[in-house]
Amino acid sequence: MRGETIEPREIVLGAEPLSLDDVVRVARLDASVAPLDGETHRRLEATASWVAHTVGEILTERNPGERAMAFYGINTGFGALAGRTALDSAYLIKALGRNLIASHTVGVGRWFDPPIVRAAMLIRAQSLAQGYSGVRPVIVETLRRMLNAGVYPAIPEQGSLGASGDLAPLAHLVLTLCAPPRAETPAEDLEQDVTDGEVFLKIGSYAGAEGLSLHLTENPITGEQTLWRRGTGAEAMAPIGGKIELEAKEALALANGSTFSSAIAALTLFDARNLLDHAALVVAMTLEGIRGFRDPFLPHPHVVRGHEAAGRFAADVLSYVEGSQLLDPGHLDANPMRVPPQDPYSVRCAPQVHGAIADTMDLVQRWVEMDINAVTDNPLIFLDLPRSYKTISGGNFHGEPIALAMDFLTIALTEMGSMSDRRMFMMNDYHCAKAYEQGDGGPRAAHGLPSFLVDPPGGLEGLDTGLMMLQATAASLVSDCKVLSHPDSVDSIPSSGNQEDHVSMSLNAARHAREVVANIEQVLALEFVCAAQAIYLQQSKTGAGDLRLGAGTGAAYAVLRAAGLEPLKRDRVQFPDIRKVVGLVRGGALVDAAKKAAGSVGPGGGSDPC
Repeated sequence: MRGETIEPREIVLGAEPLSLDDVVRVARLDASVAPLDGETHRRLEATASWVAHTVGEILTERNPGERAMAFYGINTGFGALAGRTALDSAYLIKALGRNLIASHTVGVGRWFDPPIVRAAMLIRAQSLAQGYSGVRPVIVETLRRMLNAGVYPAIPEQGSLGASGDLAPLAHLVLTLCAPPRAETPAEDLEQDVTDGEVFLKIGSYAGAEGLSLHLTENPITGEQTLWRRGTGAEAMAPIGGKIELEAKEALALANGSTFSSAIAALTLFDARNLLDHAALVVAMTLEGIRGFRDPFLPHPHVVRGHEAAGRFAADVLSYVEGSQLLDPGHLDANPMRVPPQDPYSVRCAPQVHGAIADTMDLVQRWVEMDINAVTDNPLIFLDLPRSYKTISGGNFHGEPIALAMDFLTIALTEMGSMSDRRMFMMNDYHCAKAYEQGDGGPRAAHGLPSFLVDPPGGLEGLDTGLMMLQATAASLVSDCKVLSHPDSVDSIPSSGNQEDHVSMSLNAARHAREVVANIEQVLALEFVCAAQAIYLQQSKTGAGDLRLGAGTGAAYAVLRAAGLEPLKRDRVQFPDIRKVVGLVRGGALVDAAKKAAGSVGPGGGSDPC
């Protein structure tokens, strides 16, 4: 969640592609969004004018019994109801859009946090700003003003199939900003549902909040909490010009697209890349904690396999441990002291596994950055078509790219957590420590750490449990990830009278990937605690106190100690330590310090041996 390291800048809609960093700027750092430039404004006006002209032709008097032409999204029903009726009244055409929004506000579950809602509003505005959706410039400008004013619509997380886009959550968003249409005559008035959308408004404290519907959010890095009260869309929109009445097609354009799926995917991928950075550092610290071998991280095996990402990961680990005196002295120019130089797979194969994870993230980023800049509603308007029927109905709303991307990412991150858990188990392993004490030899007995990473006074073994339960917590989290790793994309359930006969479940996939990221943040933090304790115990041994850590690992170790993570000498309450380290992982302080000390630059900053 290392948004603090991103350079601030104003975001421009429609004129240039959004990056992952841009989404983070707006979602988490409240960056402002610039007014639309002239070219974007002209694009929007052009297709909106075509819609207005088409509606005008629909309303033109026809011969008796002649049926108006049906334009999907403009004057006919949606999904399986498409083409049943061709509406020929300006009010009914607007009422059609209002009914779409009213009928689709069916979301359930917990509320989306502000960053996800902000990311979704930005992505929807970027999609519409391309000028293929037939909406007026005021629609995109309204979303822009909402972002800059900090409007926080109350949107439930569950209810989307990720096929006609994220219909339910987007409908809740649209209900916040739109007003019901006004009938020209009482006889025409359908007396539509005028229920307003819900928003959250900041309040200072619980004082005077009795009887209000309250909502609490928390900054995942600082722990700072914000208290909100439930309000109405009209209340939130009043300071920025009020709610707007939607014209033909605008309701569908706003509600049709895999927008919340993409919003979660963008933020989740950003946080996953932060985890990949931390994985290399925690492997390096664990390597020192067990006094392991450099051999698996030397460039030669990665060159001959041709796996560049594995080579980069290995180079990062080597850069962090450069100069370490805790590791076995074996290196390019020095034989290993212990042979064969083989640590368990969770250490030795870390480059191969994390290289594959890095490759997965690259693929995910390609799909996510495509979708946060994509035009994803339906139908789309192409004014350069030779035919007079300028709309094309397609399936850009289908969330399959995001669903598969998030499924792949979930599986990859679960592997990261699984390896981390095994390294924790190895450091805590009672039998491994006993084998070392009894002189049984062999690579598994090499680390010589006391059972569960606590060194009790003589004759009192068993009095202190040490860090045994940290590994148990990690096992619980990894098990949760394994269940969440069932692919959502293969679980299509048809809907809408079988018109939507294949759906992506992209929002579920993104939500589950987000949960896995949160779990693995905790798992890596637990490993950092164990690795720091292992290093302390190694340095506490007779004659080992002067052994130097690597440049990068030493810097990270110093950050942990400065943050208040004290060495464990006797059992103590652990949750404050865990929270401190989770905050360091999310904020990036450990990796930033390690990279600076090791002289590496940027993510995957080690030299590339391939």
